[in-house]
Amino acid sequence: MPILPRPRPTRAGVAAGSTLLLAGVALAFTVAQLLFVAPGLHLGWDESVYASQVAPHIPSAYFSAPRARGVSVLVAPLTLLTSSTLALRVYLAVLSGAGLFLALRVWRRLRPVPVLALAGVLFAGLWVTQLYGPQAMPNLWTALSGLAAVGCFLRAAGDRNDRRALVGLGLALAAAALFRPTDAVWLSLPMAAAGLFVRRWRRPALLAAIVAGLALGGAQWIVEAYLSYGGVLARLHRSSVIEGGLGWHVAIGDQLRTLAGGPELCRPCTVPWRHRTSAIWWFMTPALTLGGVLAAARARRLATSLLPALCGLSIAVPYLLLIDYAAPRFLLPAYALLAVPVADALASATRSVRPGCGRPPLLWQPRSSRCSW
Repeated sequence: MPILPRPRPTRAGVAAGSTLLLAGVALAFTVAQLLFVAPGLHLGWDESVYASQVAPHIPSAYFSAPRARGVSVLVAPLTLLTSSTLALRVYLAVLSGAGLFLALRVWRRLRPVPVLALAGVLFAGLWVTQLYGPQAMPNLWTALSGLAAVGCFLRAAGDRNDRRALVGLGLALAAAALFRPTDAVWLSLPMAAAGLFVRRWRRPALLAAIVAGLALGGAQWIVEAYLSYGGVLARLHRSSVIEGGLGWHVAIGDQLRTLAGGPELCRPCTVPWRHRTSAIWWFMTPALTLGGVLAAARARRLATSLLPALCGLSIAVPYLLLIDYAAPRFLLPAYALLAVPVADALASATRSVRPGCGRPPLLWQPRSSRCSW
């Protein structure tokens, strides 16, 4: 594996100004949910299962093997006080906006604020992101945790004195594991590989933070596996049976059928593929991701775009290749991570078409440049 350049905090990233722009993106995300999604949105079955675990006024629904307790923990402060569905929607819309802001802010030393804001708009602007923002479902929270985790990893790898990033890496992975333990493992694989094989990043502290985060977030799920299922392997096997048997199942076509606004769960996915133009952005995403990685490589910051791309692809693997059904929310963690290199590509393309730019476009140029933000 080639040695990647150390991700260094950039002057443009630090001096990009206030984080008000990021706060504006997060606020717009929350407002869009409150205006267009939350009103009249009733609780789905999965939401009822998660909420019932901590709601004192209703009996707990059956909690199957594939589920984890993260969503129940998230909604507990509200469900202990009220059974109002609208209150739950408002609560989650506000929390998801705050979560988006914090996840983007982690990257502020690695990107200028305008590029981060663009990444936030790309992710929060998806209909599926807005639909699940106010819902008691785990995928969006895994997405935000994963975005924060990769940013913390890059910061800790580039600055050995950044202990806050190291702690943040562990906490973000713990949050991801609390919501979806298996997703957290897939998310962490590229980071663990980078920590092992990239010479400048070969630090015990980085690997320890990854392991500690996964262990902390997955501890409850592991304990429950031994208490209720006979062990971790038995719980994984039971989860596989419930999900129809994990194996080689190419579900890319199934995901495409869900992109036009539904069905929210395509199982079995035998519906025709309608409104095919709605998938144009989906097909453009891999090309834009590659463009962002190449632009970052030209700017000598390959790692800061390549790692989120690899983590996004890794966390998408089980949902694209290992299950025989689909739901648009499954790929939210991948969309959040791929938004970073896609934003790099779009920012680089914007600079390249500006008049007076007589050199190859680079990301994060100094403010004095005619091609800067």
